[in-house]
Amino acid sequence: MTSATKLKFTGARVLGLDILRVVAIFLVLGRHMTFDRSQVPTPVWLVFAVWMRGGWVGVDLFFVLSGFLVSGLLFADYRKRGKLSVGRFYFRRGWKIYPPFLVLIGVTALVDIIRGNLARWQYVVELCFLQNYLEGRWNHTWSLAVEEHFYLVLPALLAGLVWLGRGRVDPFKPLFGVVALTALALLSLRTYLYYSTHSFSYLGNLFPTHLRLDSLLFGVLIAYLYHFHNDWFVETLGPRRRWLIAGGIAALLPAFLFQLEKTPFIFTAGLTLFYLGGGAILAGVLLCELPRNRVTVTLGMIGAYSYSIYLWHMPVLVWGMPALERLVARKLGFAVEVSVYLVGSILAGIIMAKLVEVPSLRLRDRWLPARGTSHSEGAPAQPSPPVLDAESASGLLLNAGD
Repeated sequence: MTSATKLKFTGARVLGLDILRVVAIFLVLGRHMTFDRSQVPTPVWLVFAVWMRGGWVGVDLFFVLSGFLVSGLLFADYRKRGKLSVGRFYFRRGWKIYPPFLVLIGVTALVDIIRGNLARWQYVVELCFLQNYLEGRWNHTWSLAVEEHFYLVLPALLAGLVWLGRGRVDPFKPLFGVVALTALALLSLRTYLYYSTHSFSYLGNLFPTHLRLDSLLFGVLIAYLYHFHNDWFVETLGPRRRWLIAGGIAALLPAFLFQLEKTPFIFTAGLTLFYLGGGAILAGVLLCELPRNRVTVTLGMIGAYSYSIYLWHMPVLVWGMPALERLVARKLGFAVEVSVYLVGSILAGIIMAKLVEVPSLRLRDRWLPARGTSHSEGAPAQPSPPVLDAESASGLLLNAGD
């Protein structure tokens, strides 16, 4: 793993970000395991217990990565054209997110109708992206709501900074103050909410957008430094890339050591610690050139389909596993259950991506092509950091709730 100091305009970093997504999605998959441990050796179960306890922290990694990538689209557009195309951004984001999500909701509604247990109110919640405040149909779409709310706020925030800083070469400098104040305010609010009630609930303490936007905004801050102060970013942080990755991993460890629901630190100050750790890992990965071989390329491919894998991993768990047990007419062993769940989630995600996500992106790009240049397309014409296109920014809307 060598330095990317001399590779600022190559495609190596996309591979690193895709592998980072794989790490995050496997954390989330582990969080949602609900398998019987009765026949599992204790040492093996302890490993899985740690995975299940802390896997939810993958969502914080995804939030930071999403903030970095999505804001990077807007920063790159501004550097190229001197203004922000907010309407274009909304259109392209919508065509990225909605078709796969609506297919999931449509299939779910069909299954519920067949089974005679359609709860209409839950579908209203899902379609209005309120599932991080009210109970929706699935327990894993709350982070999608957080992301959608972020997509609405971010362009308005950046457009406001452009208006206030009109005439300046870099109108985004106030982001430092915005991110710092937001971080302090949300940390204070999370702390107040717990110590005023001394109770925990997912909808009250973990899922709401107004408690989680600081993690996404931290990714925006990293993107700002990457796009507008790239020389400083590479020269200052490049020699420290391994320390950043190691420190970021260490910052995530408390999630695996302490139970979320019973440890107030985890869902108050811990959320701040986790996105700081996720940001450190992201910065370190950006500054590394990863070797390209069969393993890394395969992992990168899985990461590229992570959005659809995320959407369909719960149907695989809730529908697929019981259906398989009925088919074989017996209870599956722990090793088989885990293997089928993990492999099945990946395969289901890839298949649905090819059936829905990829065709919808092709249609979108035919109607409204991307302006940016991706890592894989080489260096931009002007001396700016490589631009991540919408496909590079996809697959980030993961969650880790129960």
